[in-house]
Amino acid sequence: RELGKDSMQAAIDGTAEVVPSVFTSIATTVFAFMPMFFVSGIMGKFFAVLPVAVIAMLVISLLESIFVLPCHLAHGSSKPFFLTAGLNRWTNRNLDFFVQKVYAPITMFCVKNPLIAISSAVCILLVSVTLVLNGTVPSVFFPKLDSPEVISKIIFPDGTPSRITEAATLKIEKAIQQINEKHSTPDQPLVEVIHRMVGVVSNGSGPGAAMSGSTEGSHAGSIHVQLVDNTKRTVTSDQVTKEWREAVGEIPGVETLTFGSESGGPGGKAIEFKLLAQAVDMQDLERAIEEAKAELAKFPGVLDIEDDSRPGKWELQLKDKASGIPLGVPLESIARTVRASYYGEEVMRLQRGRHEVKLMVRYPEEDRKSLASFNEIRVDVGDGIQRPITELADVKVLRGYSEINRINQRRSITISADVDEKIGNAKEIVGTLQKEFMPNLLKKYPSLLVRWEGQQEQDTESVQSLMIGLGIALCATFILLTIEFNSYGQPLIVMSVIPFGIVGAIWGHAFMGLPITLFSMLGLVALTGVVVNDSIVLVDFINHRMKEGVELEQAVLEAGQRRFRPVLLTSLTTVAGLLPILLERSFQAQLVIPMAVSLCFGLMLSTVLVLVLVPTLYLVYGRLFGIHAEHDAMQHTTHQVEATPKEELVATT
Repeated sequence: RELGKDSMQAAIDGTAEVVPSVFTSIATTVFAFMPMFFVSGIMGKFFAVLPVAVIAMLVISLLESIFVLPCHLAHGSSKPFFLTAGLNRWTNRNLDFFVQKVYAPITMFCVKNPLIAISSAVCILLVSVTLVLNGTVPSVFFPKLDSPEVISKIIFPDGTPSRITEAATLKIEKAIQQINEKHSTPDQPLVEVIHRMVGVVSNGSGPGAAMSGSTEGSHAGSIHVQLVDNTKRTVTSDQVTKEWREAVGEIPGVETLTFGSESGGPGGKAIEFKLLAQAVDMQDLERAIEEAKAELAKFPGVLDIEDDSRPGKWELQLKDKASGIPLGVPLESIARTVRASYYGEEVMRLQRGRHEVKLMVRYPEEDRKSLASFNEIRVDVGDGIQRPITELADVKVLRGYSEINRINQRRSITISADVDEKIGNAKEIVGTLQKEFMPNLLKKYPSLLVRWEGQQEQDTESVQSLMIGLGIALCATFILLTIEFNSYGQPLIVMSVIPFGIVGAIWGHAFMGLPITLFSMLGLVALTGVVVNDSIVLVDFINHRMKEGVELEQAVLEAGQRRFRPVLLTSLTTVAGLLPILLERSFQAQLVIPMAVSLCFGLMLSTVLVLVLVPTLYLVYGRLFGIHAEHDAMQHTTHQVEATPKEELVATT
């Protein structure tokens, strides 16, 4: 329209001009979201719906922009609405002023000094990555969410009377009531419901946790606390958990006492690993478990260290005695005699009307009340002589195991711990254990094996599959850009801005006070397809200007100035669409906020770098490969033809 064409022709020509670059931009974004289809493990099930929704919307928007939008532009008025005319003039005036007075001089300097511009951008990238490597911006696999429910679990040794568990759970309940009074207001309490239960405790912390099932018995109890919605309280669930743990303090005789939340996340425990051993090496395994727990306790921020090897009830263990073996009495017969002495042996059944009554033979009740007369039990050895049990078997009073876990025919014990992310970092702690502590432990106990689980296992599995998908997506993007630009070098210019999206994402997480999580990495993967859109627009414009005969340096300078508005609008509309997610504080939004931070801040900074770096990189590329405007070659050929004699012209033709 600015060139004087009517609305219909302008819509047709404008659409035809931008369709290739628009299609390529949409396709690269689709490629960027496709790796989320291939995230393996439990995390993949969480992400599967996201790329489906995004890709569907992108395809529909592509069809709308190619076929529907040009119709609106062709039949719509080119004059702005009278209410917005003044705003349009003010916006255009200030935008033009910014482009001419600020952006153009910066681009000119970068184009004149390409090495300074490129090296500065690389330095910014390296400094930003260093913030993650040195822990300034922490990195965790699965973020701790502000959960609506906090839970305390307490487990005593097996066989503990229920009255002791009852008293302990009452103490824990009283502590949370005190915290409720501290943080409640007359209009809004902190706690909605407190549910105390004795007799069963569920193990694990959501899908993906290795420790599952439940612990039942009088020795186990739990307290579930339902908090009000996080938008109605001033303290987070982590703060409540911390104060609750401090208020309860130590409980004598407890086997396990943990505080936390069950938000249903798939990450598992922050630190979780198994030690495996053969059954004959149980003493080494138990010693190694205690050493590992003691090592974990040295790290700051590590909480709720526990293992799933809980002692069972006291039991009498019988073993063949060397002096009794020649008598030929099997250990099974000795054990059956012990059972018959206390429980009884059924000798017959008597009919009493419609019912049968068992007739049991056993020792008198006064002899069965205690184990004081256990050594007096007599065992028939088959020769008519009943001998004391102590002549036939060795009897030891020991604690058994409440449960026995095996993996690949090896006994396994799982060690798990939680981490306060404000004090410690689970990834760094696990890395230190793997490099420094675990090799020495396995060297000390060579029969043991270690198997890492929890967030460490999920992290490795999910990130590896995500990186494989990202590599395939980048290859597909390069092939598509090669077809679009008919060049191998220009796709590299377009894709060179992808790493700089990481810069904005890292600084965005630092600004928002968030750790980098797997969701942040998904945002970075999606960002690879979004940031190249602006580069495609600029490179496509430079190619058009070069075909029109404009010099290389002038073409790259014009590209940023002439395409500043669409590049800026593309980024601003995307950022505006992500702002509601960044401002959301609901429990459900906490999972996708890191992803939105990566996209939003990464796009903002990469847009600035794209407007400066792409023209600079194109200029360097053009000078290296001797790319010139097409009209130069045409004029040179025409000049030769005019100076050539007729017969030579025929031969040349």
